[in-house]
Amino acid sequence: MFLFFVFSLAALAARAHPRTLVTFGDSYTDQSRFAYFLINDSFPPAHYQELYPPLGYAANGGSSWVRYAELCGNLTAFNYAVAGASCSNLLTPRPHEGPPAYPEANFPSVLEYEIPAYAGDWVQNRTGRTTLDEEAVYVLWIGTNDVGAGGLLTGNQTQGTTIVNVTECGVEWMRQLYAYGARRFILMNMIPLWLTPLYSLIPVPPDRYWPYAHDSSRTSYSLQIQELVSAGNALWDLQVPAALRELEGARGAVFSAFDLFWDIYHDPSRYLNGTAPLNITGYDAHSTLAGGALTTTTSPSPDSFMWYDSLHPSEQCGRVLAREVVSAIEGQSKYATYYNW
Repeated sequence: MFLFFVFSLAALAARAHPRTLVTFGDSYTDQSRFAYFLINDSFPPAHYQELYPPLGYAANGGSSWVRYAELCGNLTAFNYAVAGASCSNLLTPRPHEGPPAYPEANFPSVLEYEIPAYAGDWVQNRTGRTTLDEEAVYVLWIGTNDVGAGGLLTGNQTQGTTIVNVTECGVEWMRQLYAYGARRFILMNMIPLWLTPLYSLIPVPPDRYWPYAHDSSRTSYSLQIQELVSAGNALWDLQVPAALRELEGARGAVFSAFDLFWDIYHDPSRYLNGTAPLNITGYDAHSTLAGGALTTTTSPSPDSFMWYDSLHPSEQCGRVLAREVVSAIEGQSKYATYYNW
């Protein structure tokens, strides 16, 4: 499958396009940065190098979509995403649930950690400007933790925080990077989270993403997250172009991860290709905790699944996403709405 995927993108990769991809977000994008926090009980060093299988595994059980975009789009990627991240811990913090090395054992967030980590690597102290080329493309995929369990869905946000604040935070990401000299932005919106096993109407056992029984309220939660995702994505459709009009020389796009995953769910045979029957409602990786040891079992046909676990898309979905992001960078994706691109 991987070789076929590479060759299917050969034409895209051959075209002239930006060579640098800089990514921000949560576990949907992180490769191994969060693992570094946990394993080493410290912050990752400057210019941290991601670890790929068999040395490091993303939340999809393999390599993140960023790796596939890098390999198949002839890109050099710098990935600052951290699993568990929200856009800002001033809005949707989860103290004492993240890596102990981070203040208040929170999850490192986009505004408070990821942008400063990028700036430490690439922004000159003397000029306050990035040393990366102006054609570098900056991508943010955020929202899953902000609106989900432990965030807006369960009322754990800071007082007064609403979905408007969360989506505006995504626009603030763009403004801060613009001040450093970034000029090309892609904001990826939220997937239909109510289709994930975690938030769907189909009961699943409590797990590490939602360890408390909630089946009695499953219908309510599923409808609430549908409203949050739909409202948030609609707000980004308004906020992103408005912000770009204020940022002279900036170019941007809103990439509809929502529409892509909607298409995968409703026409899986076009996207999934495992040897087992295609599965869009269950998930591949099932974990059990016994005697203090966590054991995870997976199927022999992971590419048959849309979901790796109850929350995360499968690696095959990551390959599909990578193809579309490369296409979006080229100005060719039907899932992207472009502004001065």
